[in-house]
Amino acid sequence: MVVEIEDEDIYEKLNYWSTNLIGYVLGDSPYFKTMENYIAHGWNFISKPQVLYYDDGYYVFKFASAADRHLVMQSGPYMYRNRQMILRNWSLDFEFNPECLSKIPLWVKFPSLPLGYWSKKELSKLASVVGKLLYTDKCTAEIERISYARFLVEVDISHPLPEQVELNTPIGVLQQEIRNDWIPKFYVDCNVYGHTVKIVYIS
Repeated sequence: MVVEIEDEDIYEKLNYWSTNLIGYVLGDSPYFKTMENYIAHGWNFISKPQVLYYDDGYYVFKFASAADRHLVMQSGPYMYRNRQMILRNWSLDFEFNPECLSKIPLWVKFPSLPLGYWSKKELSKLASVVGKLLYTDKCTAEIERISYARFLVEVDISHPLPEQVELNTPIGVLQQEIRNDWIPKFYVDCNVYGHTVKIVYIS
């Protein structure tokens, strides 16, 4: 028997969940009450989100508005008892499988980036060198801090991350350093689809 699900069937709930974040702590699954307390104190700059727990080991945070969700993402990263807390936008096809966790969001910095290259288009090009751009840090987007540009990007940590990028500019070639706020150390023994993946995180 097959049940056909149409776009119009899920439209209402897509809107309902659209301001959510998925959150999980690497190597840990905090108790519900401790997570609620963590959120109440750590995210006290927004309206308190609804906290929902999924038995697979992750949380769903439902925000009052997309603006609140953006503020939380732009203010990361977050640590829970010395372990990295991973946050990502909710999506309809999200599946939680910590044993196959190779793509995660990471904050990266471009220190001492010349101010002439801070346009939205140029910053997006820089972030794409590391991974898929998810968020631009508020201070970067509004040029409130100029020591470095900072982005949240989705990266594949089964591959080495770049430590610098070469910029071909109208005035010549520049070597731009790339720094990571945090990255797990891991080893991978994997061929997805039929093989096992093992990633060991060391805090």
